[in-house]
Amino acid sequence: MQPEIQPGDQKRSFIEDARRGQIVAAAISTIAEIGYAKASFVQIARRAGISPGLITYHFAKREELMKQVMLTVHGSMDRALAARSEGAESFCATMRALVEGFVHYCAEHPAELIAIGQIASAARDAEAAREWYAGQAAETLAEMEAMFREGQECGELREFAPRVMAVSLIAAMEAVPAELMARPDTDVTQYAKELADLFEFAVRRA
Repeated sequence: MQPEIQPGDQKRSFIEDARRGQIVAAAISTIAEIGYAKASFVQIARRAGISPGLITYHFAKREELMKQVMLTVHGSMDRALAARSEGAESFCATMRALVEGFVHYCAEHPAELIAIGQIASAARDAEAAREWYAGQAAETLAEMEAMFREGQECGELREFAPRVMAVSLIAAMEAVPAELMARPDTDVTQYAKELADLFEFAVRRA
């Protein structure tokens, strides 16, 4: 039997969740502003308006906080892409929704993309985050490959190597954040359309 949750316990849970979210948001903005190496608990606490001790209460080690940043950003991205692709009636439509949704997410969340990019390439205190990221990347590649293969089996997509196409699409998407940061005047909607067009022409059956 599960223990009964008292109202006070639930309130504390909400408060703790809100505090953890505040710390994660401060960590993201700190990394984006001064870089991963300088994003200490002291710096993060300063931006969150709390004491460093309150961070260690929720995240005993810096590594734990960095993994939570990864989880939070990718969770936010997954929800955004799922909402965009909901109702897509074909494989090409689904792919377009994912590609265009990703480009727009990158444009709307530059700090988040900078933060997870720096964490993924960090030399220390990010082992757990990097391991999770590697697993997530492998899972995403497998899902993309499976989607292409299924599209071929139902006759919507032309014949090609699903893994090669999946690797190529993911590589093109991973290049988006750097391009948008280097060229802030980019027409994001047009960029998203062009990238989606490119891969739709590459995969669809003539």
